[in-house]
Amino acid sequence: MIKIEDKSLCCGCWACYSICPKHCIEMQMDSEGFHYPVVDLRNCIDCGLCDRSCPINQPLLDDRPPKNYVVQHKDSIIRKDSTSGGFFTAISQYVIERGGIVFGAAFNEDMVLCHQYADTLEDCGKFRGSKYLQSLIGDAYLKAKIFLEEGKMVVFSGTPCQIAGLYAFLKYRRYERLLTIDLVCHGVPSPRLANDYFAYNSLKKNSRVVDYKSRDKYYDYCYSTATIFFQDRSKQYHKGKESDFMLALYFKDMISRPSCYACHFKTLNRISDFTIFDCWDAPALSKKFDKKGATNVFIHTLNGRNVFEELKQYFIWNEADLASIIERDGDMIKKSVSMNLRRQELFDDLNRGFTVEDLSNKYLKKTFLQSLLSKIKPLSYRIGVLQLYLKLKKMR
Repeated sequence: MIKIEDKSLCCGCWACYSICPKHCIEMQMDSEGFHYPVVDLRNCIDCGLCDRSCPINQPLLDDRPPKNYVVQHKDSIIRKDSTSGGFFTAISQYVIERGGIVFGAAFNEDMVLCHQYADTLEDCGKFRGSKYLQSLIGDAYLKAKIFLEEGKMVVFSGTPCQIAGLYAFLKYRRYERLLTIDLVCHGVPSPRLANDYFAYNSLKKNSRVVDYKSRDKYYDYCYSTATIFFQDRSKQYHKGKESDFMLALYFKDMISRPSCYACHFKTLNRISDFTIFDCWDAPALSKKFDKKGATNVFIHTLNGRNVFEELKQYFIWNEADLASIIERDGDMIKKSVSMNLRRQELFDDLNRGFTVEDLSNKYLKKTFLQSLLSKIKPLSYRIGVLQLYLKLKKMR
């Protein structure tokens, strides 16, 4: 039976929970806010399915180069609402038009990120945009299997470990009508901290938080902004990574799941059909592209290649050189981030009762100049000064 003694060896994919024939595994939250499997020994029959389904126990895939493209959705409105180039919206539309089902991550009414499904293109909108959190899978794997066995087309998106978990639950059967999309992932932050962050901002704005995007294009594609949506639509929150609590700690590598610092899924060749991530400088690859968001798409399977040929109608697209993509945009494809030496101290403080404000004052203390720059940056982006600065800096 599965027993987690080293938390760096559990990615929280829910495969063991989903495959247990006696339903005697519960995913319990630890003091950092991450979920881990706990077995009810009274009902366990010691069948070993949970251990065999763990994707971390599977061998790493090789580094066989995938087919790769850069894409931009032709619809600028779709692209504006997307984190990058709108690939996920295009494949969602493709599946929905064929009577299929789309699985993705969205916040529920309690602002808990969980995997949900949609059978209309309108409902797929809730999956659009980055959340920089790991969703709770719940019974999503089981529901996906039911839809597949009913003959429906299914697209399932998630972190690399979640896609690996899905295939482990399916006992590595390749359904012809299943399409999977994984993300190039920096790590997944603590849901507990995220809950505190939402509660803090809800109190500060005197309005309930109803949605969140860790990255949007409020100012510009190249100046990623955390945006909180409140029940009172007049309340606004848009902050960059230098001043937003969650983004700042995330990019300091202080709040991700322990397994993220030695990720088992950092390979070029992956079990999914597609891997997607930002292409930050698409115009450098082709003059066809503008600077308002583009997506690198790696295609790992024949099924993925066949579907992509049909998806091309939605995109401006260009084949890309793998080496230049990895150099420009893809250091996280194969590289795990290093754990910040103060990570444990931060979570100890959280468990001692430190508030968001307390943690921010201790771990995100800014100089006067840094505070000034965090206010100037959004304004300078609106008038074009920062874009010019970044361009000149890159040319040096």
